Amino acid sequence: MKKELLIAVQVETNRAHGRSMLEGIADYALAHTDWRLESVEPKSLTDSANLKRFDGFIVRVMDNATAKALMKSGKPVIDTYGRMDSGSIPFIRLDDKAIAEIAAECFLEHNFKRFAFCGFPGLRFSEARGAAFREVVERSGGVCEVYDGHPGKLKETFVRNERMDSCSDVAALRKWAKSLPRPIAVFCCNDMRAFHFLKACADVGIDVPKEVAVLGVDNDKVLCTFSNPPLSSIDTDSFSLGKTAARLLDGMLRGRGTPPASTLHKPRSVTERTSTESYPTETPWMSDALVYIRRHISEGISANDVIAHLGYSHTTVGKVFRKELGTSVQQEIIRCRRESACRLLKDTNMTAAQIADECGYPSPQYFAHMFAEHFGTTPEKWRRLNTMPQKERKL
Repeated sequence: MKKELLIAVQVETNRAHGRSMLEGIADYALAHTDWRLESVEPKSLTDSANLKRFDGFIVRVMDNATAKALMKSGKPVIDTYGRMDSGSIPFIRLDDKAIAEIAAECFLEHNFKRFAFCGFPGLRFSEARGAAFREVVERSGGVCEVYDGHPGKLKETFVRNERMDSCSDVAALRKWAKSLPRPIAVFCCNDMRAFHFLKACADVGIDVPKEVAVLGVDNDKVLCTFSNPPLSSIDTDSFSLGKTAARLLDGMLRGRGTPPASTLHKPRSVTERTSTESYPTETPWMSDALVYIRRHISEGISANDVIAHLGYSHTTVGKVFRKELGTSVQQEIIRCRRESACRLLKDTNMTAAQIADECGYPSPQYFAHMFAEHFGTTPEKWRRLNTMPQKERKL
């Protein structure tokens, strides 16, 4: 009988990101290993006597003392925090640059010219996302405001204690929100920060999304749906991150060598809800038209439906679309339908026929024809190319 291996797991469980990661770790362990998983507290990771009980670790290495104790144990370790840069413990973490790029692309596609970042000043994951977001925005010719009003120096454990019903810098958030030029797109470092920022906007009478569009990170369904309005968020696919962490540790335990020093896990895409349903345009009703198209894309709408909804003539609507977007109403519908189909191909296991129906194509055959006409390949081949297993990427 094979020996059961005891694996210590330490991941924060008060956020969707951590819970999804735990699910991924457990899913891999059940399918591929003879592990017994044990949840441990951060403080136990510096207890050398306690560490001897375990055969391996998937943990957040938050400080030098923890790193030293784990290295001294001589057991295989995968760090899911990835901020210590010790070089001795292999880590996997979210790709903050890729997250920021998705946020910037979302807002740029929504036609925003003003941008802001709201994070936790001094916390490394927040600083990394803010710097990358600012870089993309400035490269596109935009300007990015940055929130820096949090009182005191924050510790890396601070985020664990933030709750929906309390915000330590609410007064500063309200003041900053009022100071922002509008319309503006605000990227928040995670969903909890976005939840509190939305509350601050409501407190001072700012209309979201009409005046301020807000985007979070983690796609925490509780936070996103409890937010007012419902919060758009970047899906980080933390389940797959957990599975990858477990796979890397499994390889070490089986003697396949040490994995790369750093593995960056790419996010999926934006799950759009009401907080980003805004498209700043010269003509006020254009924003309404673009929101209408995206809300009804699955219904097989045509240009006539959009024009009827707006209540203006074909000529007037066509002229404004060409002036502001450089395209026709029907071409914008086609683009949005294609964009929605690509997202579903990448982020779900839906069949091409199901995606055709979900995106408002009249038939799977028509979907395949339109897709091939634009991309030069079939939806199935495009999916395989764009959803290959994540490669290990060195910093």
